[in-house]
Amino acid sequence: MENQIQTFVLISSVVLGLFILVTVYLIIKLKLNDVLLKKSEGKLKDFNETLQYTVAEKTKELLASEKEFKALYELNNEILESSPAGIIKLDKNMRISYVNPEMRNLLGEYPDSLGNLDGELLRNLPDFNNPTFINLINRLQVGKEISIAIDLTKKGIKTYLEIKGVPVFNDDVFTGGVLLFTDITESIIAEEKLKQSFEMLQKATGDIIQAMSSTSEMRDPYTAGHQRRVKELAVAIGEKMNISKEQLEGVKFAGIIHDIGKIAVPSDILSKPGRISKMEFEVIKSHSQVGYELLNKIEFPWPISKIVHQHHEHLDGSGYPNGLSGDDILMEARILAVADVVEAMTSHRPYRAALGINAALEEIDKHKHDQFDPTVVDACMSLFKEKKFEFSK
Repeated sequence: MENQIQTFVLISSVVLGLFILVTVYLIIKLKLNDVLLKKSEGKLKDFNETLQYTVAEKTKELLASEKEFKALYELNNEILESSPAGIIKLDKNMRISYVNPEMRNLLGEYPDSLGNLDGELLRNLPDFNNPTFINLINRLQVGKEISIAIDLTKKGIKTYLEIKGVPVFNDDVFTGGVLLFTDITESIIAEEKLKQSFEMLQKATGDIIQAMSSTSEMRDPYTAGHQRRVKELAVAIGEKMNISKEQLEGVKFAGIIHDIGKIAVPSDILSKPGRISKMEFEVIKSHSQVGYELLNKIEFPWPISKIVHQHHEHLDGSGYPNGLSGDDILMEARILAVADVVEAMTSHRPYRAALGINAALEEIDKHKHDQFDPTVVDACMSLFKEKKFEFSK
């Protein structure tokens, strides 16, 4: 019996001890969870405060962005509405989605309400219903920029427009295009007036040069018409060589007065029937320099004075007055040199009869590598062989 009591006491003591340990463990665990919970609550509170602050700041930014976007939109709209250029916006099917007031003004004959054109196919408008413009719109529709100048006539008044078109993409997908119409009527009219003024000035210059040519030929009856015929052949050679229009004009006007410097040569030397002396030839040679000095004081649109100055220079440097050679001699002067020799040899002179065209062509062909430009000589010979040129009377 005593042993049973001791056993019971021992078991009770063990159970009580385990109970106390479990109780302590649970108390400690609860305390620990409480600490962790408080820490989590703190973190959650901090995160919540941070989140609220961030949301508040982002909201302010979005509101500010919205205001900026609205202001930008209004500014953009104001620019479009008050633009001095006509503007048409098109969707991907080339239907009109926007037309600004200036464009409406340019299209004059259509209804006053801008909305009446919304959704309209651009090619249905009479002014744009033509193959050329439709082809350009097709180019725009495949993503290419376009540019063209057209004219419109409204109520009897012609208007010139420059049209530029750019495609619009959204994430590399074509969504439409924008056409910009600029009224260039004033610049076209100004350009036409300028062209007319230039043509009048050019004619006046030609008349003055012709008068100068006639004056110089009055002193030398034997060479009357020489400058005119040289000009004719020189121009024909230039055309055969396909030189520029500007160079051709220079050749023409220089040819008419290339011997103007002979006004400084005594007439008895110019009309001397016999052979001239070495000293007299030196006087005659001075005409190139005199002509240059006379013409260099006048501002021509072409290098007239230089052409006149160089028309007796030779490729090999044996010419006068400066012994120029090769590329130092203007192409216009090389052309004039050949035309001058050919005309002179086919015409009568006080000291000899005309030598004929065959002799003249043999002479330039003989010297086409030392004195004369081979390209010029070949062009000149071709004109006569093909019977595409003859001197006027």
